[in-house]
Amino acid sequence: MLLLAVRQLKKWQGFLFAFLALGASNFIGFDVVPFIPVPMAIILSGVYGLIAALPYLVDSFFSKNRDSFLSTLIFPTLVVLVEYTYQQFYPYGSWGHIAYTQESQTALLQSISVFGMGYITFLISWFAAVVNWVYAQRKSQDNIKFGALAYSLVLGLTLIYGGYRMTFQQANSETVRIASISALDSFKPMMDIPGMNDPEKAEEAKALARTSTATLNQHLFDRSIAEAQAGAKIVFWAEGNGVTLKEDETKLYNQASAVAAEQNIYLGLGVAVIDPTNPKFLENKFVVFDPAGNKAIDYWKGISVPGAEAPISNNTFTGIQKIDTEYGTLSAAICFDMDFPHYLKGAAGADILLAPSNDWKEIDPLHTDMAKFRAIEQGFNLIRQTSYGLSSGTDYTGKGISEMDHFTDSQKTMITHLPTKGVDTIYTLIGDSFIVFCLLVFVLSSVALKRGSAIRSRRKALALELS
Repeated sequence: MLLLAVRQLKKWQGFLFAFLALGASNFIGFDVVPFIPVPMAIILSGVYGLIAALPYLVDSFFSKNRDSFLSTLIFPTLVVLVEYTYQQFYPYGSWGHIAYTQESQTALLQSISVFGMGYITFLISWFAAVVNWVYAQRKSQDNIKFGALAYSLVLGLTLIYGGYRMTFQQANSETVRIASISALDSFKPMMDIPGMNDPEKAEEAKALARTSTATLNQHLFDRSIAEAQAGAKIVFWAEGNGVTLKEDETKLYNQASAVAAEQNIYLGLGVAVIDPTNPKFLENKFVVFDPAGNKAIDYWKGISVPGAEAPISNNTFTGIQKIDTEYGTLSAAICFDMDFPHYLKGAAGADILLAPSNDWKEIDPLHTDMAKFRAIEQGFNLIRQTSYGLSSGTDYTGKGISEMDHFTDSQKTMITHLPTKGVDTIYTLIGDSFIVFCLLVFVLSSVALKRGSAIRSRRKALALELS
């Protein structure tokens, strides 16, 4: 409807209308991010509206070429290119990507294992362009049939592939029992950062912090041991659920090493390491110990959330790490990292990815639904354990295996029997080649349409001269 409305207006009027409509819709979406100040949300929405309206503006320059079905490729390829370029610089990664609107369409989503999310954006935008073309050609039954057939053929082949992948490329039957744990809400660590930097209060503040974090961490260790004794082979905590002062970090890891060795499990600690002497006092880590008690993964959160987490974070970039285990290749990423498809390319080849996370109610379940797109793209099986949000386990087709909502579950433990074998997807091999394809299609279509228009103009002029 927006494309149709814009095409009824003059070029710059249509651009302004698209800018206002898209910017306003983006601003409404900021309701789920309460920590972003309203002025900043307005600025970000304005920038988004300006950029997202560009395909509508460029489309208007082809108003004299719309009789050709080739013209239907201009708008969708531009939408794909603009969205892709915008999200390379957007500090919130893939948030707002058009493909996420199709989260429930599992058969359709299989296409991102080949072409990435841009392909879904193309299908949605091309549908708008084709519908507009069919409407403009409504007096020609042949053109209506052609337009409907062309789009239906592409969509049909896409869904057939999705059905095939879900039916004949299912995850193997061999699974591993994984217990993922969030701390109960009643365990609140007491961290008085200003007090620990006040000479008169420092000792008391540190003592209080140590007491509360020791209680919290022991609670998580006790539950981890219980799950190991119940048969879990991999146990891990949600993002930042374990908490320790920087000077006590080694002590925490020694305890984790002992538990992992005694219980013969892989034990992953989502831990917030607090260094009160540093203005950026937070180190957000996920540390995994193997059954021998060795530190196998020492991962620092790759991308901190702007506006809320980044100003207090002092994370060292480690990149995504992978280890070979008897349960396949294991990898990890923390929460917000999962919103960046390019960053998650580092997990290609993993069979299982653990994603300790921490959300808030406004983005439950949206944020977890977004994470499964990475599993489909990269071909790994995924567990996202989320404090204050939806936890879920999915295989590499996005099929749900387990689920737990923090706000309704009293135990805060999710048990998942996760497949131990991932797949190599075409997307991991060709990357964002579909974006390059869209660029080529846009350029070639533009040239062909403009050349065709010029030829028709010369023929018309010649006909007038001869008459």
